[in-house]
Amino acid sequence: MTTSDVALPALHRAFVDTARRDGSAAALHACACFAEQLFSDAAAAAETAADPAGPSAVAARLRALCTALARETAAAPEAPARDAGPRLRTVERALHLATRTVDALWRSPDAHRDPVTAALLRHATDWKTPECHGYDLADPELSLAQAADWLTGPEPARPVLVVAVRTGGSYLAPFWQAAAEDAGRAAGPWHSLRPVRGTDGITLPAAELAALPDVLPTGTAVVLVDDQPDTGATALAVRDHLAARYRGTPGFVLAAPGRLYDLAGPAVRLTAERPPVRTGEPRLWQLAGPAGTGPADTAPLVGRARKAGVPLPAGTVYRAEPFRGTFTTVYGTPPATAPKEGAARRIDPRRRPFTLTPAEPSVPGGTAGPAYHFRFIGTGTHGLHCARTLHAMGDLLPAGTVFADGYLVTPHEQDLRPLRVALPELTGTERSRVLGEVARSWHRLRELGELGRPGPQAEYDPRERLATALRRLRDRTGRPLPVDGNWLARRVPDRAPVGGVDGVLFRTPLPYGHAHWHWQLAGTGLRRFGLDWIWGGGGCLESEIASFLVENRLDGPARDLLRESVAGATGDARAFDAALHLAGEALHWNVKTWLRRHPEPTGPTADRILAELESQAQYVAALG
Repeated sequence: MTTSDVALPALHRAFVDTARRDGSAAALHACACFAEQLFSDAAAAAETAADPAGPSAVAARLRALCTALARETAAAPEAPARDAGPRLRTVERALHLATRTVDALWRSPDAHRDPVTAALLRHATDWKTPECHGYDLADPELSLAQAADWLTGPEPARPVLVVAVRTGGSYLAPFWQAAAEDAGRAAGPWHSLRPVRGTDGITLPAAELAALPDVLPTGTAVVLVDDQPDTGATALAVRDHLAARYRGTPGFVLAAPGRLYDLAGPAVRLTAERPPVRTGEPRLWQLAGPAGTGPADTAPLVGRARKAGVPLPAGTVYRAEPFRGTFTTVYGTPPATAPKEGAARRIDPRRRPFTLTPAEPSVPGGTAGPAYHFRFIGTGTHGLHCARTLHAMGDLLPAGTVFADGYLVTPHEQDLRPLRVALPELTGTERSRVLGEVARSWHRLRELGELGRPGPQAEYDPRERLATALRRLRDRTGRPLPVDGNWLARRVPDRAPVGGVDGVLFRTPLPYGHAHWHWQLAGTGLRRFGLDWIWGGGGCLESEIASFLVENRLDGPARDLLRESVAGATGDARAFDAALHLAGEALHWNVKTWLRRHPEPTGPTADRILAELESQAQYVAALG
């Protein structure tokens, strides 16, 4: 079998297509770096499983391509890339090889017994958006000038070894490598490493360490390139591993967009800072104000939104308001906490959704235009790819939805009703039609968002995963929970296939888009919000079904209709029957969200959380 005989997962294939259609240097750079981190994870997993993934020359060619594209992107991000066709074919060959490797490892029992191999395999099958395009926004091309300035600074003219810490480092290190090569200071090609977290702390794959140069030129400085550190533990662990390999290395530097950190001591220390974004016309995420205050000046925000393609009626005066979603309405706003000393200062629009509401109509006495909700889903090729895929989902998004400066912008619909409330009020025919739309949307989601086909023999432990989350929730609330070990043993299996009964793993919004209010009826049309899986995770069809059943509290007749709909959309009802067995997993998504959004729940918030947890547990128990 050749690599071209292996079908790429749908999500990867569409990402390459997005880069091809864009054609810019920045788009090809993002696509090549995406392939580098996936290929590297797959190759490292194969090496740890004693099954070499292929010649290291593939990684070398891919990293050289990333470096060349980084140089072009820094010069002119939006300019058409040179030789786009041949370069994308190189990317596709690497992705095909990675896919073939991952498919083989999913079917290897030995690969699942070793925790490091299993962790690398999960990374190789995941979908990761680098922070510079996600929740710590930066213009990555500025990293080349940042590196060039550092290289001409007070540091002595010594060789530089560039090491990317995946995932973010795969996108950022090529700019540092390009600057080092241009200055004649590169101590060989750049490498990338995947820190793996386990019970013994952070380790690095032995195969990746072995791929590094055996010796370094005298005086070499090692530059680790990654996203902004939180605690700095990852960077320090990588430093320690490399210091043990290279005795006498004079120094380590951590480079992140706009910032440099010294790694000489027991903690990372910020030593230099510069703007991580371009000057010039600000984008929407630069104009939106901090959470709870709204934009400081609405007029520039409205003007930029219009220029970016949001159809705001000309002449209408808009006011900007922080978007208060249903979760906040139900559970309250978490208490404000002061940022930890030394915490990264992020440009994070994910936490600041907002709404532009018409304050006055454009014509006196006329009708004001619609309000628009702005929810961030990612910049660059990652955001564009996500937006294109969401639009391909059909009518789950309202008409008039646009993608602008990383935001999914949706017009407000006045007649929305939560499906959990509306479904019992529908006629039998209407219920059948709506549930049929739900089932078809899952089928479409699986088609568009496929990450791989691990097969039904690749398993995980949903019971232990939920038990761990429940222990944390009990510690946070300081109260007994309405779910105990006996309930877990009876209601949640201890083994379930990663890709479900049909073995298909796809990108699901469940980690953030599970609660019942994400399913709404607009008149007679179905909507699903929170679909933007840039914040999602890997999942299977029965997880989607289980969450839907529990969140919307479907009664017996509705469950029967949904089973028929799933069978009609997929060809059989196995996934539905498996979802009944897996229904208790739905509690996991909720507990994780409560822990993430309410790290210190107040008394009334804890009351509401525990009441909802008990209601869900009772519903699952009633399923039998």
